[in-house]
Amino acid sequence: MPARHRSELEVVGAYRFPWEASLAKSALEAFGLEAWVLDETQIRLRWYMGAALGGVKLAVRAEDAEAAREILRGDHSADLAAVPEAKLPAAPDELCPRCGADALEPVSGRTSADVLRRMLLVVLALFLGSHAPHDRLMRGWRCRACGGSS
Repeated sequence: MPARHRSELEVVGAYRFPWEASLAKSALEAFGLEAWVLDETQIRLRWYMGAALGGVKLAVRAEDAEAAREILRGDHSADLAAVPEAKLPAAPDELCPRCGADALEPVSGRTSADVLRRMLLVVLALFLGSHAPHDRLMRGWRCRACGGSS
């Protein structure tokens, strides 16, 4: 940022970690205020000097400083409680390939097909040099909606 513009900024917060400053910046931007994170690179490179440098600073335009401080002081937990996290949409691999329902449940059995599938996945993982097979692939599943299974 050019020096002539830096004097027009006012620091509204100082943070120990760069990610904290980035979160605060996002909060201000959500309310329509433009903000800048200062000294982030210095703190990332020289973390042991963070306190001496005054931490990672969050700055806004001088005319927006009071509004920014008010936003950062505010308790927004009620807004977060209203976010519907309880029922997120199912991922594509969590849907039944037969009927498309999100009613899959794991089934772990000792049938010969399960044992063969496990052995094949372990051999493939060793042959390809990848990590251990994913747990969902190691087990079978059954759909509560249509009764389909793997």
